Amino acid sequence: MSVSSGVDGSHFLGIDVGTTATRVTVIAEDGSQVAMGSANYPTARDGPGIAEQDPRDWTSALAEALARADSQRWPISAIGVCGQTPTVVFVDAAGNPLRRALIWQDVRAMAEARELAARLGDPEPLIGTALPWSAANMPAKLLWLSRHEPTLLGSTSWVLQPKDFIAMQLSGQACSDPWSSKGLCRVDTGAPAFEVLEACGWPSSCCPVTAPAWDVAGTTTKAAADRFGLPIGTPVTVGWSDALAQVLAAGCFSRSSAFAFSGTSSIVGSPVEDPDVRAGGLFSVPATCAPLPLLYGPTQSSGSAILWAARLLGCEPEEVAALGAQATSSQPAFVPYLSGERAPLWNEDVRALLVGLAEEHGRAEIARAVVSGVLFSARHVLELVARATGSPIREVELVGRGVGDASFEAIAGDSMMVPLRFHEDSDMSARGAAMLAAMSLGWDLATASTRLSDHVRRLEVDETRRARSGKLFEDYLSASALALTWSARRL
Repeated sequence: MSVSSGVDGSHFLGIDVGTTATRVTVIAEDGSQVAMGSANYPTARDGPGIAEQDPRDWTSALAEALARADSQRWPISAIGVCGQTPTVVFVDAAGNPLRRALIWQDVRAMAEARELAARLGDPEPLIGTALPWSAANMPAKLLWLSRHEPTLLGSTSWVLQPKDFIAMQLSGQACSDPWSSKGLCRVDTGAPAFEVLEACGWPSSCCPVTAPAWDVAGTTTKAAADRFGLPIGTPVTVGWSDALAQVLAAGCFSRSSAFAFSGTSSIVGSPVEDPDVRAGGLFSVPATCAPLPLLYGPTQSSGSAILWAARLLGCEPEEVAALGAQATSSQPAFVPYLSGERAPLWNEDVRALLVGLAEEHGRAEIARAVVSGVLFSARHVLELVARATGSPIREVELVGRGVGDASFEAIAGDSMMVPLRFHEDSDMSARGAAMLAAMSLGWDLATASTRLSDHVRRLEVDETRRARSGKLFEDYLSASALALTWSARRL
């Protein structure tokens, strides 16, 4: 649908291949969003730990989203792509998918993850970053597939990410950026991660050529133009993970501000000055992959925990925060490990806990505990960044679910206890992809960040609530430790 009259001049198309939907946005050169569209697709969950998607659904969703955005109305100068990671997509030489993709939520390779950790040890010398040997990440998935579907190896030309697959459908070129393909390649050189691939039983030839996210991968083909209604010869970027696209769109690289992006899961972290600083359980993004080095971590549950709470409490997801705002008594502590946790624990077996229930607690107190727990999981990551760098977090860019909801924003202020900047764009990943499109045409980072940014509102800290927030956060950390202990005992 069209959302702005726009201006004459350049227009940049951003494509975000997300976990539940593909979203597109058209951004004019003054930063106004002139059009947007989206289309959903299913995730197959055919057994324990399984989470798969058909790449052909992403292609169909892109065509539908572009039609809903009426993208042909706008003179598109360049196309940027981003998407969910780490997801493994297997294609032949023509770009045809060979099986359903194993998305990041697929954790059936837990045994393989433990085996890789024991066999390979510290991942940084092999990959260039401290990538956890987790079932969520690519190496464990590749090892699982080499054992359970060995014929796939012989027919696969490239292992791609969802945004790489879409870029190939648009341009005919197989390409990726080093960060999105970490584990398949080294993040510091972009070369195949030879030792890791050998341990997983895969040939190094499955790793596509890598290049910076803002480089041009190719231009739209006639086939793509016919299917998607895009002009032939339009530059298509290599693209980025949805996480780093949001970091770009929120201005974190230009402001050096921390971030917490909430979708199905949360992406939380901050740029850092020292490229050698590390924090246990967090990704270290080197300057070879981004304009500034970063420490960040993806959590497992954010919006998904809110959806769970809505089902439990008999309300709509958008009503959970408002219900929580009605809480009048003390609140229990909730850790949102409903399907395990990624950063900073990287434990697929840990499970959620609701601790400290009292007779006076009702639906409102439970709702507030869940919303606070999701926010405290982000604060947990940021505390680790602050401890590693020795510098306090001074402000946080907040994007995604809950932004614009007064009840959620108030709970966020109480939970995070740092100044917050709320971004109004509902899909910053797609906006970040549009910024990559502008950069592929020669825009520098400062220009793209300034001219193509969205509107922001700032919330200052209420110092009268700091002591209570600190106590609740300590309760959260205690509940997290208890969850780990309980999970270890039941294994």
